[in-house]
Amino acid sequence: MTLKHIHEFLVYDSARMTKQTIYKEGKSQVFVLNLMPGQQVPAHSHPNAHVFLLVVKGKGIGRIDETVFDIREGDTFHCSDDEQLSIENNSDDNLSLYVVLNRQ
Repeated sequence: MTLKHIHEFLVYDSARMTKQTIYKEGKSQVFVLNLMPGQQVPAHSHPNAHVFLLVVKGKGIGRIDETVFDIREGDTFHCSDDEQLSIENNSDDNLSLYVVLNRQ
């Protein structure tokens, strides 16, 4: 068993978005994406994987393919392997997402 606290992984960098790995086991990864205001995760896919996201802190905009939606603390969403995912922090506060990447 491994116990970790999410706040250890809320690390921000004014130069770029950060990715803080929490766990990596086999084909699965768990990490936190941290975005300061104005930062974004460019559109990308995860072939042969499912991505599950939880907004831990802040708010912003999510996009999966052509669907654009607001995200805020407590929201969860899922992206399948053939979908394009992007995230933008369009707020004045930091944004952090807990991400589970499950490769098939």
